[in-house]
Amino acid sequence: MESTCHVRHETLRTIGASTVTGKNPWRDADRLRSLYIEDDLTTTKIGETLGCSRKTIENWLKKHGIEKSQPWKSEDRLRSLRQKGMSQSDIADELDCSQGIVHVWLRRFGIDTSRIRTDQPWHDEETLRRLYVESGLTMAEVATELDCSRQTIEKWIHRHDIETRTYNPETPAELQTESKLRSMYLTDGMSTYEIAERLECAPSTVHGWLGHHEIETRSVGSQPGELHHRWKGGVDEYYGDNWMCQRRKALRRDDYECQRCGITQSEHRDQTDIGLDVHHQRPIRTFQSPESANTLDNLMTLCRSCHNTVEPPNTKQND
Repeated sequence: MESTCHVRHETLRTIGASTVTGKNPWRDADRLRSLYIEDDLTTTKIGETLGCSRKTIENWLKKHGIEKSQPWKSEDRLRSLRQKGMSQSDIADELDCSQGIVHVWLRRFGIDTSRIRTDQPWHDEETLRRLYVESGLTMAEVATELDCSRQTIEKWIHRHDIETRTYNPETPAELQTESKLRSMYLTDGMSTYEIAERLECAPSTVHGWLGHHEIETRSVGSQPGELHHRWKGGVDEYYGDNWMCQRRKALRRDDYECQRCGITQSEHRDQTDIGLDVHHQRPIRTFQSPESANTLDNLMTLCRSCHNTVEPPNTKQND
């Protein structure tokens, strides 16, 4: 009887916690981690998405121990950005912090804080329209092309009143159907980003439905498998903190073209609804650390077809 009461109490406690999380989604650690780390949203944007203040998001990120690096504390980084002619406001957008924090650390490092009057490429409406609208690049890819942050691009796209590609307001049927989602994520080895691009929804939405169907997820930036990012049967592998940055650099270096067949990013999106892949020529797990595998000389831009040719899905690298 005591055991039954204990189980009932634990069940009620779990349901209660779930209800609280449902009403207050900012308390959900997985949801916050997905929005903050995977989607790379600012705390302000997350607050708008979840219906609360930026301060609330910052408090819960701290409670859950979810952190990003603090690049504004790097003297070399700040000097580099100022040498590019970036204003304190643009640097704040670049580093996802307040302008006040930028000002404090500029002064601490003895870096000139006087106002800079110079036009940056992302200030030019025609340039943004060409890259974002005509070429079909994402905001992150435009940011890589123009050497600034995605947040800066988003701000100037809105300032120029350029219509953005919005996420699907309705949940795609593929996410609601467990077998289809399981097939894309596990059988096809697609990442949450790739599924989101194909279904025109947010990566956090994909992550949420994976959890809803109790499909075990890979860690952020993960790569499943024994030496192979598509092998089913091994353990998930972390890509490293520098992965997204290096991935964007590789795309930019390769002019957003597959290095085997030459298809462009925009052509690939038209044909497959997703962007180009970036391939590790030498597998991550052959390196001492994930970060060391992400050097540009080890990365290559490939289309999905060529990627499947180089690394066939559902095969073991060490067979």
